[in-house]
Amino acid sequence: MTHLPDGHRSIVIGAGSIGLRHRRVLESLGSEVVTVSQRPGVGEYRTIIDAFSSIPPDYVVVATRTEGHFESIEALVETGYSGQVLLEKPIFDYPRTMPDLPFTSVSIGYQLRFHPAVRRLKAALARERVLSAQIRYGQYLPDWRPSRDYRKTVTAGPAGGVLLELSHELDLVQWLLGPAKVLHGHTLRSGTLEMEREDLAVGLLALDLGGVVSLELNCLDRVQNRTMTVTSEEHFFYLDLVAGSLSCDGKTISPGPIERDDVFAAMHQAVVCGEPDPCTVDDAIAVLRMVEDLRSA
Repeated sequence: MTHLPDGHRSIVIGAGSIGLRHRRVLESLGSEVVTVSQRPGVGEYRTIIDAFSSIPPDYVVVATRTEGHFESIEALVETGYSGQVLLEKPIFDYPRTMPDLPFTSVSIGYQLRFHPAVRRLKAALARERVLSAQIRYGQYLPDWRPSRDYRKTVTAGPAGGVLLELSHELDLVQWLLGPAKVLHGHTLRSGTLEMEREDLAVGLLALDLGGVVSLELNCLDRVQNRTMTVTSEEHFFYLDLVAGSLSCDGKTISPGPIERDDVFAAMHQAVVCGEPDPCTVDDAIAVLRMVEDLRSA
């Protein structure tokens, strides 16, 4: 694992499970990291201003609740910060225009772009015409964070729902297969779980370059499954993100399993090094528009 430059310093805003993961990964890459959290006894600083007055950073990760992202960005601008920023996904809880920002770069935390099997599929599809794809992700919400009451998570609240929580899959549609238009969408709040938004969503998408994509996302399946199949003119690909593997015509071409932290580390390295693959603001807003289309189609 390649380390970040000597003396690299990061601030992570937010100390939930994903904020703690970002901190752990950045520390493993050699960055000096401090955390901002308003929760008593969590993190070194209570406010962004306090953190910046003590440790001018090279890199800032915003890992607050989705509905607080815009406020965190405004607070960063007020500090005069002009470096690199990573916003956790989804970028916002609904589509909105991002103002002009003084930062060197703004990337969005769709780290699956850096999964070895996903990257192998990306390379293979560069030479293929996609005819169809099927995407499915299901996992029982109370099992996601067993130590927490799922009813108190963002996923179960008004800024949640399975489409926003599992929007990685929507980003992968666009990054792997190209721009897509929602032909049909249907969402359901089944009543199985205490959620304010949908716990199941299905959709049918048309790819700009031809081909069709079907998808189902849910937080109801008692056994976790996360797969993508792609049929091209020449091959059949099967991506299993639980196993971390990719096969082509039945032959494994990228074996698993993969450590989750390694995927996050590859994303952070790409952002800091200015590589082109991290999710952009425009890409992330396109994901939100797809969410809206699936909810209203």
